Amino acid sequence: MNLDLLVPDIGDFENVEIIEVLVKKGDKINKNDPVVTLESDKSSVEVPSNYEGTVKNINVKIGDKVSKGDLILTLSSDKKDEEEEITKTVNEKNSTFNREVN
Repeated sequence: MNLDLLVPDIGDFENVEIIEVLVKKGDKINKNDPVVTLESDKSSVEVPSNYEGTVKNINVKIGDKVSKGDLILTLSSDKKDEEEEITKTVNEKNSTFNREVN
C-alpha cells in the first residue's frame, strides 16, 4: 500500500522553503519521525511522518517552496493498522463534511 505524506497545516504561511530533507529513498521510518525541515521568516519546523513505512519516492528537494497539501513523499507500507487509520480518518472527515452540508 502506498501512503502519501502531505505538507500539514502550517498556519497562515504559503510557499515555505524546505531547508533540509531528513530521509532518503529506501529509508524505513516510523510514525512521528521527522522527514523535512521547513523555514518561514518566523521559524523553522520539522515535519513528522504520519505513517510508518519505507520511503518510496521523495517529491521535494532543498530550496523548494511548499504549502499546505503539497506532496512531500510517498511511503510503501504493508501494515494493516495504517490502512485502518486512513479509512477511519477519511470516514471522520466525510462525517464532518456531511454534518456541515446538512
